[in-house]
Amino acid sequence: MSEQRALPRTLSVELRLQQPGLDIRAQFRVLPGRVCALVGRSGSGKSALLKAAAGLEPARGGRIALGNETVYDSTSGLNKQPHERRLTLLDARTHLFPHFNVRANLRYGAKGLGLIRPGPKFDEIVNWLDLSSLLNRRPEGLTTSQRVRVALGRALLSGPNALLLDDPLGDVPAHEQEVLLELLAEIPGHFKLPVVLVSPRMNEVIRLADEVVILHEGRMASAGPAAQILSDVSLSTFLEGVHAGSVLEGQVKRHDVEWLLSEIDVSGQRVTVPALLHAVGSKVRLKIRARDVNLHRDPPSDTSCSNHLRGRITQIMLAGEHGTYGAVGIELDRALDADSMQIKAASPLWAMLTRKSIQSMGWAPGQPCVVSFKAMATTVSAWR
Repeated sequence: MSEQRALPRTLSVELRLQQPGLDIRAQFRVLPGRVCALVGRSGSGKSALLKAAAGLEPARGGRIALGNETVYDSTSGLNKQPHERRLTLLDARTHLFPHFNVRANLRYGAKGLGLIRPGPKFDEIVNWLDLSSLLNRRPEGLTTSQRVRVALGRALLSGPNALLLDDPLGDVPAHEQEVLLELLAEIPGHFKLPVVLVSPRMNEVIRLADEVVILHEGRMASAGPAAQILSDVSLSTFLEGVHAGSVLEGQVKRHDVEWLLSEIDVSGQRVTVPALLHAVGSKVRLKIRARDVNLHRDPPSDTSCSNHLRGRITQIMLAGEHGTYGAVGIELDRALDADSMQIKAASPLWAMLTRKSIQSMGWAPGQPCVVSFKAMATTVSAWR
């Protein structure tokens, strides 16, 4: 058999599904080495889309393709089986074979691959996931975290065309999730696979996602780059409610050992945060709640806020004519990157203010402003 699918390919999904009380219609496209997160309230159709894409649940219509190869097309009647699609689904239950030890479970992943799409080497996966001491154990002798590692290894050894992650860390104790999250973050770049993620924990989405699709009652409410979509407070109903805010992308520039603080470059301006373990030069994402952001005409001189960023108001959204609050959109000023000698891209930021504050200050689109927030108001995560 000649090798037909040696190179990773883009995953394109356009599906229509019918669930009890829910008509689902969505489409997304994921390049190799990228992560697309499906986000929305429980029952919005996220998991159903993953199962239908993998061929584990029927679809009512649409098309699924890997590069130029179509694996499902309702118009022509094409409907390849799950093992032919190799869109591997991994959820919290892991589905390990109880009568196999860890070694046999891992070997099963590579069974029958032939020359269709070579998977990674067995020893490479065992070492990467630190499974050497577990190879002779049965699944009942493993912790939840260890079972997820084994299931992940089996999935990768199967030589998947794409990886579909349906809340795989859902049953893992909170204090053990961070280590597994780091492993998941390495997959797109190391294995060059398209990855689709479903997770109810926004920290996982911020950490992993390149693109985000928001689903509401089975339909797409919005889609686009992760930082842009996760920073749109108009979508807070579908995201984090009162915790909605902005996701800024930056780079670690300096560590202040004396005061246990770190400085991050965002659009050429510096943001101070509590000390990070990330090395200088690392890419990170900052989450700032909109209700923790203050606006000023000029940099305040008497304040406990250590961050004062210059920007310009782009829009104001009031919660009704007589609502209590409003959302103010700000575009941070851009600065010259000393390394590349290019103007850095502007970052969007949102502030949640009372309607009274907005009107008494006379805020309006186009006005310059100073954004302030405390270092402790930021949540920072690595970004691959």
